[in-house]
Amino acid sequence: MCMDYSSLLIREVIDRVSKLRLLSVYNESIKGDLESTILPLYQQHFENKDVNEALRILKKDFLNRTKRRWLDAAIRDYEQKKPKKNKELIGEYRALTAYYKTNGKELFCKQFENIPSPEEVINKRIDILREWSQEDSFFLTDYPYIHQKTKTQREKAIHTDISIIIGLTILDPSFQNGNHSIIESPFSTVENPFFSNSRAKLLVEQPLLEKEGKEYFLSTYNSEDGTDYELLIEKEYAEENGNKISDLDRFDYKVFLEIMSQRDELFATQKIINVKIGDLVKALYKTDSKRNYQMIEERITKMKHYSMTKVQHNKKIAYGIFDFVDITTMPNGTRIAEIHVNEVIYRDYIQRQTVRIYKNKVEKLSLDAAYHLLFVMQKERLICYETKSSYNVTRDYLYFSTRVRFRKRRKKENLVEIETALDELVEQKLAVQSYKRVGQVFQITFIPVGESEVKDLLAGDYEYAPLSIYQNVTSSIG
Repeated sequence: MCMDYSSLLIREVIDRVSKLRLLSVYNESIKGDLESTILPLYQQHFENKDVNEALRILKKDFLNRTKRRWLDAAIRDYEQKKPKKNKELIGEYRALTAYYKTNGKELFCKQFENIPSPEEVINKRIDILREWSQEDSFFLTDYPYIHQKTKTQREKAIHTDISIIIGLTILDPSFQNGNHSIIESPFSTVENPFFSNSRAKLLVEQPLLEKEGKEYFLSTYNSEDGTDYELLIEKEYAEENGNKISDLDRFDYKVFLEIMSQRDELFATQKIINVKIGDLVKALYKTDSKRNYQMIEERITKMKHYSMTKVQHNKKIAYGIFDFVDITTMPNGTRIAEIHVNEVIYRDYIQRQTVRIYKNKVEKLSLDAAYHLLFVMQKERLICYETKSSYNVTRDYLYFSTRVRFRKRRKKENLVEIETALDELVEQKLAVQSYKRVGQVFQITFIPVGESEVKDLLAGDYEYAPLSIYQNVTSSIG
């Protein structure tokens, strides 16, 4: 799923603004949402124009000129010490002088980190203002005394800063070249530990299970709430690989999601996705080497031979990923994979039981555990929005153990792994704003869902078939 350019740009600018002081100044100074401000500024300064030149003019005539003017005015008012001037440097100086006279030098030094006098404090403030004025990375809304400016001055500063951020975003190679699509993971792979959080090998031995005329090796995962998960690997496939096969890992998950992102009306009506191997290679690798083509084909084939059984309270639920895979070479040399998606996965997409995330956000993660946990946290976060619930939730270890397939046996190590994964989500500003661990319980605060996310992730049609088809499918599998 791709978005039009303006929506994509607005979302990216909002994301950048949200990490700056600019956002708080905006919320205090301007009524209305960011989106309604960004689009007119883009149209005014950049649409159908030379972006480099427009950005140069904004920096020269608005940003840098205003910085110099504010700096000079603040220093001049302080040096002249006119009675009617009582803001910014001179205002702070008068407040410091009164404090010094009332409390004396000793207490003043304690309060201001051993700075002996009001004059010395102000000299340091001037150094800070000079640095702000000269450093390109600082915006007008980073001005230490921005809240003492008039409403008109603040609004102009906000518009200048946002306009510059728009230009910088347009010119940013990561924005220009990034894949800005939305990926969707079905609830089945989010709520159950189908994919592992590590890239380990499975040494498959006994026991064997016979099912529908085929033999399977079992790899069992037991969560502490009494739920057992049996990862089934076809015996014939395992033996072809010397019984040393890799677990379903993060890269398998990425391949799976990339394939599902290419579904069309054929998927909606027949559960089939036809995909070019070359398209997957381009999306998942930096080069299109022969080895990368081979790796993708191996991953797709691998997912056909794996399935999972969930055993809970004497009830069994079995599901897989791909039921059928056929990779062929077209007359022009193009390698095509015809993939039949498992019924459970298919039902999730048709019934809109999926978690949506911006693809370029997911790719920032380095930890495998954080990659999987992001989908789990995103699902919870979006539910909080849709149900108008608090963004604060409490989840215990059992909750995580039924969604993340831990490789370590010791609970203590797994709790640390959860913490490390959550740390990366917080650091990358993905879904989780903050958390606190108390024993085996995690108190989690989610990042509030933004306006652009509501539009991109929670609205719109999912598939490409008439509603009547969904109704027929739902009634036939319900």
